[in-house]
Amino acid sequence: MTDTKKKPARKKKAKAKAGPRTVIITGVCGGVGRVLLRHLLAHTDFNIIGLDKRNWVLDVPDRFEFRRVDLRRGGADDVFRTTRPWGVVHLAFVSDQRVPMAKRHEINVQATGRLLGWCRKYKTKKVVMLSRASVYGARPDNATMMSEDMPLRLSASYDELSDLVEFDHLCRSWMWEQKNTELVLLRPVHIVGPNIREGMLYTYLQRDPVPTALGFDPMIQLVHEIDVIGAITRGLESKARGIYNVTGPGALPLCELLRRLGRRRIPIPHPLLSISDRLAFSVGLSKLPPHAIDFVRFSCVVDGARIREELGYEPTMSLSETIASIPTRSAILE
Repeated sequence: MTDTKKKPARKKKAKAKAGPRTVIITGVCGGVGRVLLRHLLAHTDFNIIGLDKRNWVLDVPDRFEFRRVDLRRGGADDVFRTTRPWGVVHLAFVSDQRVPMAKRHEINVQATGRLLGWCRKYKTKKVVMLSRASVYGARPDNATMMSEDMPLRLSASYDELSDLVEFDHLCRSWMWEQKNTELVLLRPVHIVGPNIREGMLYTYLQRDPVPTALGFDPMIQLVHEIDVIGAITRGLESKARGIYNVTGPGALPLCELLRRLGRRRIPIPHPLLSISDRLAFSVGLSKLPPHAIDFVRFSCVVDGARIREELGYEPTMSLSETIASIPTRSAILE
C-alpha cells in the first residue's frame, strides 16, 4: 500500500482592503461646489479633488486637494491620469448669458466632451452631471407637469441657448453609450440658498422693483441648495443610471413668491417688457437674459416622481425655509 503524503494546505491570500475612493468635483469654487465639498467631507470617506479655473481662497481641509486647471486647457488630463478617480461630479457649467455664446459653447459642450472622454479613458465608475430644469423651456403649451422623457424645447425659440440643450443631449447620449460607467444626469429647478449667487431667478430678484408680465402669474419651483446636495449625493452613492428632475418642496405663483420676499413689483405689458429687457441686456444695462421673460409669463413645472421612486430622494427643507434662504436684496448688494 502506497503511503501518500498530504499536501500542505495553501494559505489563502488576504484580500487587500480597498482604501477611500477618490471623487473629482469640477467647478468646486462655485456655490454648489463649496457646499457639496463640505457635505462629502463630513458624511463620507471620499478623498476629494477639486478642479476650477478660479483660485481656491478658503482653508484646505483634510482629504481635499485643489488643482487650479481649466478643462479647456492642459492639466486636467494629468489629474485624471494620476489619480484615476472612482467618481466625478461635474459642476463647471456656465448659464450666464452675458458670457459670449462661443465661449459658453466651449465650456458647456466642448469641455464637457473632453471630461467625459477622460472618464471613459481612465475607467471612472460613477459620473454625476448637473443640468437645469429650464432646458424644457417655458411655453404656453407646456404640460402641467414635465417628465424627464419630454423634449427639451428651450433652444426652439432662442438659438443663443442651444449650448445648454446640447450639453444635456451630450450627457444623455454618452450615458447610453458607456455601459461601464453609471452616469446620473440631474435637472434641478431654480436653486436657491445662502451660497447661491448665480442663475436666472437670482438675477431676476436683484431688480427693484421686480418687473412682472401684466396678466401672467406662472408657477415657480424652488429647491434649496442643501436638497440639491442631497440629490447629488444619492446619485453618486447609488447604482443608478439615468435622468432625474430634482424638485423642491412645492410650487407657488410668482406674485406670491415676491410677496413673501417683501419685494416690490411693477406689472408691465409683456411685449413692452420683452422689448425693453432685450434692449437693456444688449447694451449691458440688464443682467437678465431675454429668454427669462418667458419664465415670468409661462410655467415650467417638472415632475419629481422618478427621483423619489428610484433614488429615495425627498426634499428636507420646507417651502417656507426654502424661500427664507433666498438672500435679501440688501445682502445681494453687499
